[in-house]
Amino acid sequence: MADKYDLDDIPSMVPEIDDVNAHRNGRRAQGQEIVAPPHGKHQAYRSNVSGWMRFSILFLLFSFLGSGYLGYLAYSEALTEREAALMRIADLERRLSFAGDNAEESNLNLNERIDLNFSEIDKLWAARRVINDALEDIQGGVARTELVNSGQDESLTDLNKKLAGTSELIVNLERSLNSAEVDLAETVLVVEFLEESVSSLANLRSDLESIRQSLNSGDSTVLGLVGRLEYMEESIESINAHRLQVNESLYRLQERLELIQRSASVPAGI
Repeated sequence: MADKYDLDDIPSMVPEIDDVNAHRNGRRAQGQEIVAPPHGKHQAYRSNVSGWMRFSILFLLFSFLGSGYLGYLAYSEALTEREAALMRIADLERRLSFAGDNAEESNLNLNERIDLNFSEIDKLWAARRVINDALEDIQGGVARTELVNSGQDESLTDLNKKLAGTSELIVNLERSLNSAEVDLAETVLVVEFLEESVSSLANLRSDLESIRQSLNSGDSTVLGLVGRLEYMEESIESINAHRLQVNESLYRLQERLELIQRSASVPAGI
């Protein structure tokens, strides 16, 4: 009986219903003390975050579109400048070919006219020698006339006038010949420079071909090619200017030679 009483004193392993209810109420009270954030503030925070994300995405999208448009404009402008450069090259080739043909033709004509002018100058020197011989004959005739007939003063006066006119003509002829020789020397120098310019036309053609290849291959910048094209245009204009200068010099030389020929034909009636 004593053992039975000892077993009844062992506490039960299952808690009492009151203890369970008290424990639940305590847990529920602790859970209510934790304050949850208001539902409206959480929703506003999510709305702000999504708005910034949309703004960032739209900004990046417009940035990409703007960059693409600017790149397209730059590419179109580069193509336009390339086409303009090709057109200028074609125009320069045409002008270069025209200048080369004119320069070669002018060079041939200049050489022929220079040879003709040299021959005319030789003829003028021969006429000068003839005039000198005629002058010596006149002086001899004057001396003989003075010895033979001292009374023919009028004839002597006429002969002296003719002699003075012939002497002045010889002086003018020598002066004109010297001027013609100077003009001819200047013309020869200009012709030599023109020949050098004509020889440089081949280099200009090769430069134009290299510029065309650079444009087609895209190895060079448009600004550099424009500078080279402007230099070639200036070279062609310089060649044309020297060609015009040579033509003017030859024209002046031709007028001077014609004047000398007219002056040299005067003593024929003496």
